[in-house]
Amino acid sequence: MDYLVIGSNGFAQMGDSKFHEKLKVEMRLLLDHFHHTYPIPQKFKTWTYYAVKTFHHDFGDYQEIVLWYDRDYLESLEESEDESDNDSFNLFWSWFRVIESADLESDELTDQIKATYLKSIDVSKGEHLSVSIAS
Repeated sequence: MDYLVIGSNGFAQMGDSKFHEKLKVEMRLLLDHFHHTYPIPQKFKTWTYYAVKTFHHDFGDYQEIVLWYDRDYLESLEESEDESDNDSFNLFWSWFRVIESADLESDELTDQIKATYLKSIDVSKGEHLSVSIAS
């Protein structure tokens, strides 16, 4: 299996004291967004799926939405002499180009993530007003 990075929205920012809480909401909402807006075509479902992947960085771990796929199987489609296999290979990459061009930072998605996050915290305690100070 291999993966292709789709991305994130950027609502959760490293250094923010609520980074992990915001990241959890962001990833859940984006994963739902891809399942509903860009469903995996039936012919790819046995060897392709969306997931949240954690990446390690000097400044801390972060997460992005990725598309896991069976690279060996995809390569076999490309190398096949069967025209329908070649068509499936081309269809996969056409479908993925649509997915990777999705505007993950659109106002609509950002507003949905923010609203979902705000529902998950106690605004009466001012948790949404926390500020991180850079040193």
